Amino acid sequence: MPDFCGPIAGKHTLNNTIVKRYYIWIIVALGTALIAWKLYENQKQRRTEADMSLVARSFVPVEVAPVLEETLANNLEANGIFLPAKEMFVISETQGRVVQVYKNKGEWVHEGDLIAKVDDELLSTELEATQANIAKLKKDRERLGNLIEGEAVAKNKMEDIELGLLAAEAKEKALKKQIANTSIKATMTGTLSIRFIERGSVIGPGIQVAHITNLEKLFLMVKVTERDVLLVQNGQTVQVHADVYPNRPIAGRVTNIGLRADNAFNYDVEIEVQNPRATPLRGGMHASARFSFDAKRNGLTVPRKAIAGSLQDAKVYVVQDSIAELRQVTLGSVYGDRVEVLSGVEKGERVVVAGQFNLSNGARVSVVE
Repeated sequence: MPDFCGPIAGKHTLNNTIVKRYYIWIIVALGTALIAWKLYENQKQRRTEADMSLVARSFVPVEVAPVLEETLANNLEANGIFLPAKEMFVISETQGRVVQVYKNKGEWVHEGDLIAKVDDELLSTELEATQANIAKLKKDRERLGNLIEGEAVAKNKMEDIELGLLAAEAKEKALKKQIANTSIKATMTGTLSIRFIERGSVIGPGIQVAHITNLEKLFLMVKVTERDVLLVQNGQTVQVHADVYPNRPIAGRVTNIGLRADNAFNYDVEIEVQNPRATPLRGGMHASARFSFDAKRNGLTVPRKAIAGSLQDAKVYVVQDSIAELRQVTLGSVYGDRVEVLSGVEKGERVVVAGQFNLSNGARVSVVE
């Protein structure tokens, strides 16, 4: 009997295989689509979190303080640096080669002490010749005087000898001065802070030989505003605090007040202090001077730590509607940890006192209490 089911069964098996493969491809495609969707969602979530992080980081945390109107005390604090009260260059008045040096840098010298010696051999030889000529002229004058008394010679011969003697004596005086100048001496008492010459150096007139500094007294140079300079009096007592010895006040005295303001409309005030032996100071050290006055007035102040930059080029960040605005301000006097502001801010405005290093003009801020 013929087998009619064989071809039909084979075709049915083929169809089942095709269907299975079709379902497998559908499952693979669905799985791939699911994975791609999941990856997209994860990436979208990470992007959202990053954007939120950027938004969160864009608000810089800061601390603020209000601009206050205060009755300013009858005290004024001004900062400055110490300068030596006396310092001087030693200038050469002669020309020649240095044959000997007697003082080294850092040594204490008294006025008139010998610092160096310049070769004077030629000048000394010329001086000896001049002195010999003077002696000869004097003898000639004596002999000629005896002859004139006997009317053996004309009187105009005596005039020639007298003029020659005057010229020789003038030359002797000049040579002695030149020889004295070859001994270079200290022009004041103090420390030989710099020595520009060595043995064998060749110098000439006007050349700097050394520099002498005397730190027994110091000048503290400070600047005060045009408003406060009218209160400062010449001879006024001032309390000085050196930065290196903040707890050891020094008595000072105002010795000079500037007559003309600088470009920032501040005036120089010079304060003289005695350099303490127990706590010696040096030129260039920083200090503050505290003045006391009778007058009082009102003014705007901000904390000193609100100042961005130096006191000479002062700026502050003013916070308005969570935005930090950088403003240029003009400062007045310093009162402890507060500074007077003459222009640039208004009463009640809030200035940044902490967090300025992370700020820029127009940055968004978050005020931290």
